[in-house]
Amino acid sequence: MQEFQEKIASDYENWGQVLDIGECKDVIKEKIMSSDFNGDNSRLVFSVCSDDCNRLEIRENMEKSLTRIYGREFHLGGVAGYPIGGVSAIIAASHHVPDYHSAKTGQTTKGNLIFFISPHVGFIKKDVFLYGRLIRPGQQNPTACCGAMMGFLNELKRAGDVETFNIVPDHDNLDPTRILLHETLIKEYPSQLREILKIEDVNTQIIKLSILNYELISHKVTKMIDEFLRKEYEVFQGKIAIITGITINCISRDFFVLRSIKILKN
Repeated sequence: MQEFQEKIASDYENWGQVLDIGECKDVIKEKIMSSDFNGDNSRLVFSVCSDDCNRLEIRENMEKSLTRIYGREFHLGGVAGYPIGGVSAIIAASHHVPDYHSAKTGQTTKGNLIFFISPHVGFIKKDVFLYGRLIRPGQQNPTACCGAMMGFLNELKRAGDVETFNIVPDHDNLDPTRILLHETLIKEYPSQLREILKIEDVNTQIIKLSILNYELISHKVTKMIDEFLRKEYEVFQGKIAIITGITINCISRDFFVLRSIKILKN
């Protein structure tokens, strides 16, 4: 898998640090455990895609790896990682943090929140390297990954431009995340999407789209956290860690392009 990691690092250039799961765990633990985050006093909040490849036991993946260290997770994200749960979900997650008893002080306090914010993209090698595809456990042929973003990209190409992109109505709210995802991309990132349409190499298109999806998700979650802290300032007394990047799904394991780790004190 060294070949895959080196290729990802080359393709994503200096955007983030490309790590395998073991390396990523070490970096995260070093950063946030030194700020008093651990499995006894913290609750994970994932804003990741609902795609099951991100959490299948049969694959070595980021979500299961983090869950084993920091306990159970609370899911904020829907398809493509869009944080469909919103501020209400963050408030709910904050009510689920474990009580923490300090042996040093003898005091019991409410715990912390650890946000893991990451869109994902598949990555395989069939004669050549291909982004946006993954051969899933039990299947013989590659399928789209992230399916929601690959579907959006195909629709954008068919439309030819942002102005002519048709967002199919959903009057009965049967597909709400698709509407929010497409509307946000089209309305808030038109210039970036036009630049992506100009790119001829498909792999480069998908890489740039994954970075754009990251910008969308991380921006939305950051605004939601700010609003959560405004509303719950007197209630939530813990700390918040925010881990961001892009998950790269390969056939047997994940890699992670780590963008940032931040610690917020309420």
